[in-house]
Amino acid sequence: MDMVAFDIRGSIAHFRRPDTTATHLTYPFITPTAAKGIVGAILGIEDFVTSDKVGIRLLKPVRTVAQQMSMLGKESGPSFNRPTTIELLVEPSYRIYYAGTEYTSRLIERLQQDQSVYPTFLGVAYALTKPELYKVYEDVEWLETETSEPLTSRSIVPVASIRELVMDPDRRFGRAGGFLHEYKGNRTFERSIDFIYETACRPIRFYPALDSEGRIRIALVEGEAVCLF
Repeated sequence: MDMVAFDIRGSIAHFRRPDTTATHLTYPFITPTAAKGIVGAILGIEDFVTSDKVGIRLLKPVRTVAQQMSMLGKESGPSFNRPTTIELLVEPSYRIYYAGTEYTSRLIERLQQDQSVYPTFLGVAYALTKPELYKVYEDVEWLETETSEPLTSRSIVPVASIRELVMDPDRRFGRAGGFLHEYKGNRTFERSIDFIYETACRPIRFYPALDSEGRIRIALVEGEAVCLF
């Protein structure tokens, strides 16, 4: 199975947490469903449902800022134009890995031609981004059995994939939870997923735990692990 990696970046981003109302808080990085949504926009598929998997690597540390915005164009009422506090990600940069049997070849073709059917953005329409092809990996090796040696990964790692985390003294880890995992179409979702990431974008070492249902897989490329979900 082939895998493709492409980079996306921007000046700001906002991936709204669904459990926030008055204040619009963001996840600390792009969500799996948003990453697949970008693929759907590139391919021109509006309601993009797929069993293909994505992996995410942070290319810059997480930075946030809070701003107040007036939501113009909303329905009039007593709160019309009242400033709303919104949390924004500053200068986000990600590497998205994509693998699967459904759309990988079509995505590679689009990225190689530098084409996208619909505009691509980082969570909100005012945070436009342009995907850039990084690399195509052919015949990727997948981890099929648990190992006695730790894996090294620069991608974010699902908590469920970690049997034991190696606590290197020069590493600082963050945990981000409550991400929606699987999009089922018609704005419905199933399951949630939590992640561990290194706050300065340095590699993570961990002993893997395999997912018996295959919802999370680990690819081995260039001597490192990439977690896909």
